[in-house]
Amino acid sequence: MVVIGGGPAAVSTFVHLTQVPDVASLHLVAPNDIGCAPAFGSGGLRLLCNTSVDVTSLRPEGESELLTYLAARGWAVHREDFVPRYLVTQYARESYLRHRALAEHDGIKVVHVRGRARSVTGFPGDYRVGLEDGKALDATDVVIALGGTSPRLPEALRAPATAPQLLTSPYPIRRLRAIPAEATVLVLGTKLSAIDAALTLCRAGRRTTMTSPSGQLPAVRTRLCRTTEAGLGRVWRQQLDRGAGSADLARPLFRLVRALNGGQPVLRQLSDRADVHERLRHETQLAKAGRVPWQDTIAEVIDGLNHALPAQPKQARHQVLSAHRAAMSRYISSIPVGNASRLLSHLDSGLLTVADAYPRHIEPAPGGGWTIDWGDGRTEHIDWVVCATGFQPPALTTTPDGELRIGGPGAPGARSAQVSPDLRVVRDPGAARERMWVVGSAAGSRFPIVNYLRAAAQHARTVGQALATVPPARTPDGTPPDALAARSGPTNATAPSRIPERPAS
Repeated sequence: MVVIGGGPAAVSTFVHLTQVPDVASLHLVAPNDIGCAPAFGSGGLRLLCNTSVDVTSLRPEGESELLTYLAARGWAVHREDFVPRYLVTQYARESYLRHRALAEHDGIKVVHVRGRARSVTGFPGDYRVGLEDGKALDATDVVIALGGTSPRLPEALRAPATAPQLLTSPYPIRRLRAIPAEATVLVLGTKLSAIDAALTLCRAGRRTTMTSPSGQLPAVRTRLCRTTEAGLGRVWRQQLDRGAGSADLARPLFRLVRALNGGQPVLRQLSDRADVHERLRHETQLAKAGRVPWQDTIAEVIDGLNHALPAQPKQARHQVLSAHRAAMSRYISSIPVGNASRLLSHLDSGLLTVADAYPRHIEPAPGGGWTIDWGDGRTEHIDWVVCATGFQPPALTTTPDGELRIGGPGAPGARSAQVSPDLRVVRDPGAARERMWVVGSAAGSRFPIVNYLRAAAQHARTVGQALATVPPARTPDGTPPDALAARSGPTNATAPSRIPERPAS
C-alpha cells in the first residue's frame, strides 16, 4: 500500500491501514517528517486549535485519543478545551512512530519515501506511483491523504507570489515574527488562518488591518464537542431524497437548537449587532455567559452534512452549500472565546482594524511596500501584505490515456478526476472499481467539510474498513488474481523508472 501525504490525515490513514489483514508493506510519500503539517506547526501556547480536544483525534470513535495522550503526559485538560496546535503535531508524530513499530513487529514493511508523488498509472491492484524525481513505487492500493498544496491568492493582488514584503500564507508562523516591528500589515482574510496571523502580529505590536469580501469575523464559542445525537444526517438525507429544498434542511436544526435552550427562538440566541467590532464584543459576552446553545450542535452538523450530501447529485450539493454558505462560515468555523477576547483587546486598543471594504487592487509601491486601492477613491500605503485566504485543494486530474495527475499544471485534454461517495477515485466511470482512495482535503470535491481532523479520521476509517472487507489485490505468491490480470481499466501510461528497494529507516 502507498499513502500519499504525511500530515495528521495521513497518520490516521496509516493507523487504520495497519489493522488491515495481509498487508505486506506500507510506503508513505511525503517531503517532511510524518505527522507534521504547516497549520499545526510551532506557534507556542497562544496558537490554539479551533476544535476542542473531544473531536481532535486520529480515531473518530470512542474517547478522544488526544485527550488520553495529553492526560498521560501531565496536561490538565478537559474534552472541551482548545489546546495549543503544536501538541497535535506531537501527538500525530508519536502515534505514527508507535504504530510503525507495532506494524514492523507484525511483519509489515514500513518505508517513508521523502519526496512528492505526481502521478498514478496502471490498474486496480497493479499501480505505479510516479515521484517528482522520476522514480516510482509499485502499489496494489493507493490512498491520497494530502492537505492543501499551494496558497490561494486573491485576484486583487497584482504581484507575483515571490514579491518582497509579501507572505502568501501565515504558516509557518515564525515568518510573521520576522516582519519588522514598526511595519504596518494588511492581512487578507478574516477567518481562522487570518485570525492566527492577526493575533501573532498584534501581540508583537505591529499595526494590522484585516479585510475580506464578507468583512465578517467568525462567531464565538466555548467548545466544539460531540454533544447531541439527534440524527441530523439521517433526517437530512431523507429530506434530500424526497426532493426537499435548502430552506427545509434548516428546520430540524432550528428545532434542535431551540430544544437545547428551553424552546427560546433561535434568532434571540444570536447577536444582532451590525458593526463587526461590536458584534465580536456581544458574541464574546454571550459565550462567556454560557448563552451560545447552538455550539452544541456544530459537531453533529458537520457529521450530518458529510453524511447527507456526498450521495446527492452535484447540483443538489451546490444548492445546499450555496444557500447556507454564510451561516456555515460564521458558525461552523466559529472561534474559541479566548481568541475572541484577544482579538477584542487589540481592536479596542486600535492596534487592529477590520476594514469596512475590500481592496480593488493591491500593487507594489515604488520604493517598497504596497499601494492599496480600496475602490472608493481612497488609496493607502501598507508595508507588508499577508495572504490568509486558504490553500488550493490538491488537484487530481485524469489524462486521456488514464494517468492520474496529482497537482502541477493540467495536461492537454485532462479532466478532473471524480471522487465517489465511498471515497474512491474515479478515473473512468466505465472501468473497474479503483483500489485508490482519497482522505481529508483531497475529498473536498465530494464532501462539504474536510478541513477538520475528525472528518479525515472518519475517511481513514472508511478506507480501512473497505480494504479489510475486499479480497487482497494479490494472491499469497504475489500474482494478481485473474480479474486483475485481465487488466480491464484505463490504458496504462508509460511509467517512470523504479525506485530502488531500501530498508526501512
